[in-house]
Amino acid sequence: MSVTVDKHERRRRAYDDGGNRRGYLDVRRDQHEIAQRELQEQFGDDKRIDVEDDPIAWRRKIRQNPAGALAWRIGIFVVGLVLIVAGIPMVPLVGPGWAVIFVGLFLWSTEFIWARRVTQFIKAEVRTFNIWYPSLPWKAKVPIGVLTVVFCWLCFYVVLLLLGVPDWSPDPVKGWLESLPGLG
Repeated sequence: MSVTVDKHERRRRAYDDGGNRRGYLDVRRDQHEIAQRELQEQFGDDKRIDVEDDPIAWRRKIRQNPAGALAWRIGIFVVGLVLIVAGIPMVPLVGPGWAVIFVGLFLWSTEFIWARRVTQFIKAEVRTFNIWYPSLPWKAKVPIGVLTVVFCWLCFYVVLLLLGVPDWSPDPVKGWLESLPGLG
């Protein structure tokens, strides 16, 4: 039932009162305003993460002690930095690079308001695309799909150029990949 509501809500946001499809920038502006309101509601005017508002009891106890709070923030910063630095080489190589980077960023956003702003920005961009894209006619969706496939293939090709064709790939696939320029 909620999927239907979400679909109708996306459709409502994608079109204006006259039934005309809204432009990407209009939808984007609305979504970023929603993200700003969420930040305002969550952190108030001072844009600080207050100890009393922390929903997790054990973390609230750590934050109440100034030395514990500093050690906690340093630990969160270091772990988030390690995740982000580890995720960067995974993006072009084989691995869940973006997922690891987003986990590090999410971890930072539990302690640092600037990281929360970045995650809110990313969330607003994803919401914008999820509202705008389904409202497009199929003639606009086809080139976006083709460009996505081409981009993914180029990323895959660059990884193969850097690492070579894996030995574990099936012989027909390996033979076809090795026939491509630069891979043989």
